[in-house]
Amino acid sequence: MDNNQISDALSRTSLNAMLQDALDILEADDGKSFEEKRDAVISQLKQKNDSELARLLVERAIADKAGAGTKDAFWKCGRIIRVNNNVVLRPVKPCDHDGFLLIQQENSMIRSMVKEEAFCDMVWKEHNEEKSLMLSIENMGSYIGYCGIKDTSQDLWEIAIELKRDWTKHGIGYPALSTMLNAIKSRLGVTEFRVRIDPTNYPSQKLFERLGAIPNGLSELWLHDQRALEKFEEENLHLIDDRIVEVAKKFQVEPQKLLSHVLEYRLSWTEKGEADGQV
Repeated sequence: MDNNQISDALSRTSLNAMLQDALDILEADDGKSFEEKRDAVISQLKQKNDSELARLLVERAIADKAGAGTKDAFWKCGRIIRVNNNVVLRPVKPCDHDGFLLIQQENSMIRSMVKEEAFCDMVWKEHNEEKSLMLSIENMGSYIGYCGIKDTSQDLWEIAIELKRDWTKHGIGYPALSTMLNAIKSRLGVTEFRVRIDPTNYPSQKLFERLGAIPNGLSELWLHDQRALEKFEEENLHLIDDRIVEVAKKFQVEPQKLLSHVLEYRLSWTEKGEADGQV
């Protein structure tokens, strides 16, 4: 099965629903001005602030002073963190822009939007927000991906990692994440994390389980209305295969629930490997 098949279908369903709701507001013959209707659409999106798409659309311009302080505290201990002889972690630089967007084109669950310049600008800005603690992964001087924390203003920090397709399956993910987590623990004292993974992204599941992550239920990502979730599951039962069934057993849920949710892991980090190699 294509690892993005479920995510693509779910994101399209959610996006279409959100767009239809917005159109209903904008096209209503209620005597309101365009500005009033625009504000109503924005208000509606804010009510969906646990949706990944709504978060991108609404929160991208929010400056988080606490996040800025966290980022400064992290990097003041050293701006180069060595993973091994070839690989280092460093702050995000403007020169990472094209490589970062290439990764989005390769991996994004809403690939059609990655072709839009405005959307590309939005995700790049989000990648650089103060509340986002992202570390670029560099191999022998070349940008190959990133890892980090999506939002340090949250009580439980969510881990992110993405590599260029040519650099997956090269043994980079485990040492990069281990080094990053060691640095976060030693520099900031944070040891508890969450991870959300697509049910069909089996390599990521294996990677984080190797790091010590344990199943912690399911998380809604795109759809939040229970009836819409159930309808989506019914319409996509044909996507369930033996591997989905095995993952469902691990998380002790019915297989169809993995069609409309992502996996939620909890990771309590105990330092592994060498100490933080800051430079």
